[in-house]
Amino acid sequence: MMQILYYLIASIILAELIIIVVQTVRLALAQRSLKTLEMNIDKLADARAREMAAAIVDRAREDAAKRSSAVTAGKIYEQLAPILPGFKFNPKDVRFLGSPVDFVVFDGLEDGKRVYVRFVELKSGDSKLTDREKAVKDAVESCRVSFEVVKAEDLLRR
Repeated sequence: MMQILYYLIASIILAELIIIVVQTVRLALAQRSLKTLEMNIDKLADARAREMAAAIVDRAREDAAKRSSAVTAGKIYEQLAPILPGFKFNPKDVRFLGSPVDFVVFDGLEDGKRVYVRFVELKSGDSKLTDREKAVKDAVESCRVSFEVVKAEDLLRR
């Protein structure tokens, strides 16, 4: 009877060992699968990140091209503005500067009338004044404008 009890206990221990070995193998397989999944996820994430970066670069290029086109169109308008029918000043009164404002108009000078000096900035679309253009506008509106005569001889002296 004792022998049967020993065999029974040994069988139970052996069964538990087999269960432990099976669980260990399952755990090892699960860890290997997990590692494979992590690698696949990393590859997918990397590929997706590259796709997203490429899309961002493409959008930036498109935006730059649109802006470049807008800038080019603006420069063309700046040159043509004085001869276009909607330009309200006499083209002979207009002097192109380009920066910090597009034009200085000596309104009335050609006709011998009272002269108004006007600083004109040409904008298209929804573009806004730059900080430099705002500074000129503020100087004019605040009457910080003057006329000076400089003698050429004085330029050579210190």
